[in-house]
Amino acid sequence: MVFTAFCLASLVVVLEVEGIVNLYGDSDSNSNDDDQTENIPTDGPLESTADEVHPFGEACLTTHDVAMHFHPYLTIVIDDVEFEIPDGTGIDTEICPGAMHMTHTHDASGKIHVEGHSVEEVPLEVFFDVWGMHFNESGIMDYRNGTIEMTVDGQPNSEFQNLILADNQNIVITYTSNQGE
Repeated sequence: MVFTAFCLASLVVVLEVEGIVNLYGDSDSNSNDDDQTENIPTDGPLESTADEVHPFGEACLTTHDVAMHFHPYLTIVIDDVEFEIPDGTGIDTEICPGAMHMTHTHDASGKIHVEGHSVEEVPLEVFFDVWGMHFNESGIMDYRNGTIEMTVDGQPNSEFQNLILADNQNIVITYTSNQGE
């Protein structure tokens, strides 16, 4: 009986430390001063669309002999601040060591390289999966519970992760936190 109580108490401590439960109501215990994480809830990890990688996200380019190569441009704005898309996203990853994914970046300009050994309709989801970031109508990265809007070539678009990428597209994703929450 004492052993069982000890095990239960230990489990509760681990769950509290991991942020899965919040017994003490200390909502600031998991807070982070980095304003790019202000919308992360304190009740556990967020689900992410990147947890299940699109099949195209697992395709690796081992040669430059490609049938498809084009460049859409992606801009992400979080609460009126442009978020930089990292250079080298999708290059030399765990899935594609020493190679590139079908979607990747070479610099931080927002230019996405879409390449393949065959011509395919590649949804925007593939880039976010390769990057390891969440994106759909519920939010982007760890930003949720706000308003998310997307434009393509200046026109509102609600296809979000399902948008088929095309050459010279100008994709702008804007997330605005709900005020007062």
